[in-house]
Parts: sequence; C-alpha cells; structure tokens
Amino acid sequence: MARIWYRTFQDFFSIRRLWLFPLLAGFSWFMTLTILLLRWLAIGRPQYPRQVNPYVPFISDIAAHQFKPVFIIGCAATGVTFFGTVFAVHHVRYSPKFYGLTDDAPWRQTTSLIALVAGLAAAVSLVFLSIFDTDDAHVRHRHLLMGTFGGLFVSAITTTAVWWDQVWGPAVFSGLRKWCIFNTFLVLCQFGCGLAFVILMYDGYYKSSGILEWCLTYLGSFWLASFVGFIMFREGYVPRVENEVERQPLLG
Repeated sequence: MARIWYRTFQDFFSIRRLWLFPLLAGFSWFMTLTILLLRWLAIGRPQYPRQVNPYVPFISDIAAHQFKPVFIIGCAATGVTFFGTVFAVHHVRYSPKFYGLTDDAPWRQTTSLIALVAGLAAAVSLVFLSIFDTDDAHVRHRHLLMGTFGGLFVSAITTTAVWWDQVWGPAVFSGLRKWCIFNTFLVLCQFGCGLAFVILMYDGYYKSSGILEWCLTYLGSFWLASFVGFIMFREGYVPRVENEVERQPLLG
C-alpha cells in the first residue's frame, strides 16, 4: 500500500511552476467577483427579476443578468486552476523532488485521492453552474451549486486532514507550518461564514445573508491563493528540516 499517490502520479512533468495554479485560481475568482460587484454598483444597484434577496443580490443573480460571459470565463478559469491547485498541493507532498513523503501513511494518500476527485467534481460543477444560470435554469443551477459547494467542502476538509500533521505535530519542514495554520484558519472562517449564511438566509435575514455570501466567496479566493505557500516557498533551494543538527538533503 506504500506510495499509493506516487505510483499513480509520477513526476512526468516539471513541478517548478505548480505554484502558479493556486495563484491563478485565487486571482481568477477574486477578479470575477470584483467585476460583477463593481458592475452592479456602477449601474445603480438594480433589483433583478426573480431576485430572492431584495437588499443584496446573490452572485448568481448578478451573473444571470450582467456580464454573463465574464462569469463563464471566470468560472472556467477558476475551475481549471482550482483542480490544478488540488492536484499540486497533494502532489508536492509525495513527490521525491519536493517534500518526498512517498511512504506517507496509506490513509493520507488515499485521502489525497479523495480530495482530488472532490476537487474535480467541484470544478466541473462550477463551470456548468456558470452556463446554466439561475434565471433560465433555476433548478439545474441549484443542483450544480450544491455540487460545487459539496465538492469544495470535501476537498477542503480532506486536504486539511492530510496536512494536519504539519499543523499539530512536530515542525518538520522549515516555513511550512505557518502556511498550514493560515490555510486551516481560512477553512474554519469559510465554514463559520457558510453556516451563518445558511441560517440567516432561511430565517429571512436577507441583507445579512447576502453580505455573508460575498464575504464567503471572497474568503475562497484568499484560501486558494494561500496554497502558494505550500508550494512556492521551497522553490530554488534545498529544504531545511527544523531542529536538525545535521541537515539531510531532501530533494533529488
């Protein structure tokens, strides 16, 4: 059961630019949200047909009526780079050319595969969600939205579980722990924000829930970008193990 991940995905490509996936994912999603929000503000904050929230429109409401091509392109770019991010952040853990944990616990490697499948489901759902908007295909859009958030949730939880040893256990790789802690903090913030959003929305507090949805999605862009720290900070030099008297080279 050893090397489950590395037997499946060997280094048949260069890993020197994998950090671009989380950077582009966070940037694409941030810019997509910002363009939609600024457009809505610039035209006088209109209310759209079938808009559930009378105070702050949900992202899907704006995307269905304003700048839909931008939303589709942004979701497509985010979906592709998000899947690349999930793959990259798990691959560097097991690659002998990076962290080199090729013989990591089998349950972690299996969990990484689950995270990858969930990330693919979330990415595909996000792309189709942008095409089938809430105005023309409301039921299908809702199902795709559930698929997107479900995939994101599973991917986030499993990724956090895989890297939890770097948060709670002994510090092994110099500089990695702070990024793991920051990423975990953002996951917790998104969970709390998402839970509050659902509760407030179903209780009829539409203004607060609308604001929380935008906060939740913007937090997602920073969460994606935070994975750069997992991948990029080791670029260009031999990794150092903390508290080790005689440092052993970990990269081939």
